[in-house]
Amino acid sequence: KHKKEKMSYDLTYFTKGALAGGICCSVTHGALCPVDVVKTRMQLDPVKYNRGMLGGFKQIVASEGMGALATGLGPTAVGYFVQGWFKFGGVEFFKIKAAEKLGVEDAWKFRFPIYLGAAAVAEFIADIFLCPLEATRIKLVAN
Repeated sequence: KHKKEKMSYDLTYFTKGALAGGICCSVTHGALCPVDVVKTRMQLDPVKYNRGMLGGFKQIVASEGMGALATGLGPTAVGYFVQGWFKFGGVEFFKIKAAEKLGVEDAWKFRFPIYLGAAAVAEFIADIFLCPLEATRIKLVAN
């Protein structure tokens, strides 16, 4: 039989999770930046942008050029990198710390509340860091 070894979670483990989350969130949200531009314009000026998403794309490109669809890409990419960093790194951190505090048997028994609690706390913290950059994105798209 194999003897179970206690896992060791060091800074490298949490950094890898945070980095993976930051990269993934930055790429996915950055890729959808043009959709965000159109959506935000539709929300801010529904009288002008009243032709749906595809119509909004056409209106923006016709009046401002293709580059306008990338408005706010910088704050979006940076903001969601930071948000993903804290969300994914935080989930791992809070999940493992809760499991260590409860012990193996109770951690398994309460695994779903641990996952939910870790995710909620990590998301809350991550969104606090995201808010200033998301506000910057909205201001850029609105102007």
